[in-house]
Amino acid sequence: MNRTEGAGLTVALIGHLALFGVLSVGFLATPNPMKLKPTPIEVALVDQVALESTSPTPTSEEPAAKLSPVEAPIEPDSAPPEPAPNPQPIAKPQPAPPKPAPAPDAVKPAPKTPPKAAPAQAPSRPSNRPVAPTGRLDGLLNGINDKPAKSTSVTPPAATVGPEQKAALSAAIIRQIRPHWAPPSGADSDKLRTTVTVRLNEDGSLAGEPRVTAQTGITDSNRAQADLARDRAIRAVKLAAPFKLPPQFYSAWRVIAPVLYEDL
Repeated sequence: MNRTEGAGLTVALIGHLALFGVLSVGFLATPNPMKLKPTPIEVALVDQVALESTSPTPTSEEPAAKLSPVEAPIEPDSAPPEPAPNPQPIAKPQPAPPKPAPAPDAVKPAPKTPPKAAPAQAPSRPSNRPVAPTGRLDGLLNGINDKPAKSTSVTPPAATVGPEQKAALSAAIIRQIRPHWAPPSGADSDKLRTTVTVRLNEDGSLAGEPRVTAQTGITDSNRAQADLARDRAIRAVKLAAPFKLPPQFYSAWRVIAPVLYEDL
């Protein structure tokens, strides 16, 4: 080792010693970590967080009332009530002097008054109390008309018949005829359409003889079955009577004309 290397080694050793001394002084100046007492922080679990910070010094007292920026006018003190005036003494009425008694000759007998007639009793007014419902409709239309009704019919008035009611009535009529309808079989028999017209009574019974009013779909192949279809159509209508139909729509099924065919 020459002189230059020895000097460099000495300088490095001195530098390390100086650095060690500085670190030792800093370590001794640091407080003991075991003796440090951390300040606990309270934690609350909430669902919502306020957008504004709370007061740094909370208190349980109610906040003071807010004052209006505009001062209100000072109300004057209420004036004391006026004293009641002293009541004046009320003068007592003086008794009237007695009248002199009339002379005996001047006394006249009092005229006899005829008996009063008994006052006529006022007509009783109808009571405004509501009448308890009885479930009957007797007298419901009393008072609507001042003239007596001339009709003797007991049939309820006909209801309004629309397209839906007509379709339902047609389906009910066909449904009651179908069990008694036996269409003829043969070539082109499915093309026959036989219309039977009949008038009905209010109880659904026949008011006249059924008759065939129309028949379509006749061809050379089914001409022989056409007459048989007529007879069987009339027979089916007779067997289906009396028809069970709603009486309120009697005006709509007074005359029926069902159309009978093979696939009825």
